[in-house]
Amino acid sequence: MGTTVNPIPYLPFMDGPAPTDGGTFRWRLGVRPLDLREWIELGSDADDVIAAKAALNADHPDTVFAVLDDVEPESTEVATALVEHLRHRWPERYGDAVLDPSLHPLDAAARLVPEDLVLLVERDGRLVFGGGSVCFPNRWDLRSKLGLSMAGVHAPVAQLNEQLEAPIDSFFDRLTPERSFWRLGWGILDTPEWYTPLDGTAAPRPADPAPDQFFLRVERETLRRFPVTNCVLFTIRTYVAPILAAADDRDVARRLADSLAALPADVRGYKDLRTTADALIATLRGTPPQT
Repeated sequence: MGTTVNPIPYLPFMDGPAPTDGGTFRWRLGVRPLDLREWIELGSDADDVIAAKAALNADHPDTVFAVLDDVEPESTEVATALVEHLRHRWPERYGDAVLDPSLHPLDAAARLVPEDLVLLVERDGRLVFGGGSVCFPNRWDLRSKLGLSMAGVHAPVAQLNEQLEAPIDSFFDRLTPERSFWRLGWGILDTPEWYTPLDGTAAPRPADPAPDQFFLRVERETLRRFPVTNCVLFTIRTYVAPILAAADDRDVARRLADSLAALPADVRGYKDLRTTADALIATLRGTPPQT
C-alpha cells in the first residue's frame, strides 16, 4: 500500500554535521517552526495515498485505527480545525469537505488527507498517547501505545529515551497553540510497502534482499497544540523511494553511507539493519563489502 516517489522531497540525513565512522551517535529532535499554511502536505501522490488509506481501513480496521474511550472532545477539536484548514488552503479540492458523521471524528479527518494522525491528550497532568489513525505504521503497533507517556511510547527505540526524554518533555511543556513545529525522520526498509505493522497483517518480507532492493522512507511530522482541550496532534506524512534512486547523487550517497556507518549496534538492531547495513554502506560508497 502506498506509492514510491522520485525524487523524494526530503533527505534528512543531509542536515547537520556529517557523521563519522565510529563517532558518537545521537538522536536529534530537530524541530523547526511550522507555517500553518503548510500544515498538511498533499503532493503528486496524494490521491493514491488517500485511496490506499481507504483500502486499509476496510481491510484492517482494528490495526489502523485505535483510540482511548474518552478522546471525543479532543478529536472533534482537531478534526474541525483540519477541515477548516483544508477548505481554506485548497478550496477547489476541499471547499465542500465534511466529516463523515458515521465515523469517529479522528478517523473521519484522517481519511481526508495523506497524513497519519496521532492524538496526544492531557490526563492526570501528563501527556499520553490518546490514539490515532495510522495506516502506514513503520513496524510498530498502534494499540500497544494507547495511554502511554511519551517515554513509554519511545521505550522500544534504542538510546532514544536515554538521550532525548528530557528534551522531548521540555518541548511539549513549552508547546503552545501559538507556535507549531515540524521535523523529519527517516529509515531504510526492505520493502516499498508503507503498511508494515507488527500484528502479522503486513505483506511477507523478502528473505535475503540485495542492497538495491531497499527503500528510503522519510516521514515529515508536524506537532500542533490546540487551545480548547490542550491536546497535541502529531501528523505523519510518509514518502518512500528506492534507495539507489534517492541516493543517485554522489554526495547524497556518501552522506547516507556515513549516517548508516555511524549507527551503533543497538540502533542498527532497532532499525532492522543489523545484518544488512554493511552491504548497503558498501553499495552506497561504490566499494566491495568486507568479507
